[in-house]
Amino acid sequence: MRKRVSSRLVKQEKNKVVRQFWFFVVMAAILIGLFIFVILPNFINMTSSFLGSATPFTPKDELPPFTPTLTAPPKATKDAELLLFGYAEAESDVFVIVNGDEMAPIQAQGDGSFQATIALTEGENVLTTYARDVAENESQLSREYKIVLDTQEPPLELTDLADGSTIQGKNNQNLQIKGTTDPGVKVTINGQLTYAKQDGVFSQNFHLSEGKNDLEIIATDTAGNVTEQKISITFQL
Repeated sequence: MRKRVSSRLVKQEKNKVVRQFWFFVVMAAILIGLFIFVILPNFINMTSSFLGSATPFTPKDELPPFTPTLTAPPKATKDAELLLFGYAEAESDVFVIVNGDEMAPIQAQGDGSFQATIALTEGENVLTTYARDVAENESQLSREYKIVLDTQEPPLELTDLADGSTIQGKNNQNLQIKGTTDPGVKVTINGQLTYAKQDGVFSQNFHLSEGKNDLEIIATDTAGNVTEQKISITFQL
């Protein structure tokens, strides 16, 4: 009888241990599932959100962009609307100020290049520029650029030479053509180049051919305005 009782107790203990084992296995599986599918994803999301916040870790951009520059703007032009080119910090907003009036911003390209069309008034125009980056930092103001709008054609008068004139004698075959215009104006006589002096006077030697000589005199100022004269001179030996 004692052996049967002892055997029954052992069997009961064994079954109890087995039930406890499977209970712990099931609980461990449930806890692992909760960790993998619930706790871990939430932890990752919270960590990513915290680390991705720029407030505590990302330093504020306080470095101003470099000052924009204009690429070879003309000193004078005859065009009331002028297209300008320049360079600034890539993707910054460029502001052009013409005679104290600030234009709408122009965004620089990825390589820093930009272009702007400005309206000029007759006479001298003063331009400056500055840039503003995405962090609202502003560059220093650029140096002043001065552009003269000149829409007037230069004067052109020939001295002691009229259309239809006749010149005689071999000694006069090399004719000195003289005239007046504005200082510094470029003058061409049948393609031969000279410049007016500070007093506006110009002169150029021209070799006459026997018979009729057609002369084209062109005066071009720094703004590109042009004045032309055409005359005919007859030369006789």
